[in-house]
Formats: sequence, C-alpha cells, structure tokens
Amino acid sequence: MNVALSLAATVVSLSFAAILYRQYMDRWRPYQLVWALALAIFALGTFCQFVAERNGWSDLIYRLWYYSGAMLAAAYLGQGTVYLMAPRKFAHVSLAILGMFSSAGLALVAVLPVNLHHALVDGNVTGNGFPTTLLLLLIPLNTYGTVALVGGALWSVYRFWRRGTMGRRALGTFLIALGGMTVALGGTADRLGVPGLLYLTELVGVTIIFVGYLQTVAQSRPATTAAVDSPPDPSRPSSAHLV
Repeated sequence: MNVALSLAATVVSLSFAAILYRQYMDRWRPYQLVWALALAIFALGTFCQFVAERNGWSDLIYRLWYYSGAMLAAAYLGQGTVYLMAPRKFAHVSLAILGMFSSAGLALVAVLPVNLHHALVDGNVTGNGFPTTLLLLLIPLNTYGTVALVGGALWSVYRFWRRGTMGRRALGTFLIALGGMTVALGGTADRLGVPGLLYLTELVGVTIIFVGYLQTVAQSRPATTAAVDSPPDPSRPSSAHLV
C-alpha cells in the first residue's frame, strides 16, 4: 500500500508542477515558478519513499527524503503564496532568508549521522533518524510554510466572503487551505511518533491542493484570465487573493 501511495503522490505532484511551470513560461509570474519548485521538491520526497518501500531505506535515500519532503517542501509552498500575496520586495527578502535556511539544512543533513533504527517505527519512516538539533531548522521551516500557505488561503476565502463572491474560485482557495492542513497533519503526526498517516495524508493533501488550484483557474477563462494571473500590486498587498 505504501508503495502505491508514494508513487501516486509523486505522479500528482509532478503533474501539478508541470502545469505550474508551463503557466510560468507563458506569464512569468514568480509565484508559479516557486510553487512549481515546491511541488518538484515534494515529489522528490515521495519518490524517495517509493524507492525505499520497494528496496529498503538506505542512508542516502533517507537524507534525500528528509531534506526534500520533511524539511523544504512546505516552506517553498508557503513561499509561493508569499510571492502571490505580499509586496515583491518582502517576497524577495523572505526568499533570500529561506535560501540561507535551506543551505544550512543541506549542510547539516549531509554531515550529521543517520540512525535508521530510530528512523523506522513499525516499518514506517519518521524524522527521528537525525539528532534532535535539526528540529531547530525543521520546525521553523514547516511552520513558516504552513502558516503562509494555509493562512494566505483562508485570508483570501475570508475576503471573498466579505465581498459576497463565494463562488468557484473561493471554493478552490478553501480546498488549497484544506489540502495544506492535511499535509501538515500527516507531518505533525509523523514527528509525534504516529507515522502511519504520513503517506496517505501526503497523497490526499497534494491532490486536494491540485483540485483546488484547478478550481480557482477554471472560471478565469477567458474573461478574467488577466485578473487571476496578474501579480499583486506591491503597494496594495491586501488586495491580492490566493490564486
């Protein structure tokens, strides 16, 4: 079952990333590129799970899984939302800070020892294979990403509600928030020693986000395409909606 869940999550993530990247190449909106990168990172993590479930966990696969799926994916999804909703200067600064955290994480994941005995609980992978010092990076990165993605989506839904425009786009934005919370739930349960939910919540969560995104862009053809795809006005950050 874990093999199928991981493979399915990888396929969904890569498909989602490909659509976002194609849109970026058409419209050159930074948030589309950052989200595409985030989904590719997420796919790397789930692909590591797929390989490990078929062939067994190794030191290298665990390091790749931890760095991509456990540490970075949520943070870069949140960063995409920052590029969509915040002033461009703020987004650039936050991306630079995120890049520094990412570099520090890469250095630590590359050199710290891995204990696969601690990493696996009843055959399920957890983040406990590394020393707890990595939590000083893992927790802030995941908190930042989840708050930005879920909080940004819920704020957009609230603004839709205030304006009385609770249509398909608002529903899609709510689904993005729901999918982000689902992925976060699985990751949190994994870190608390309940890893059995991880693979399922990854697949369900990224699928809900994908469906939500498709809902937000579906009604934007052809009349409102420009409005949907336009980046937020840096001087009016509160005017932007998620996707």
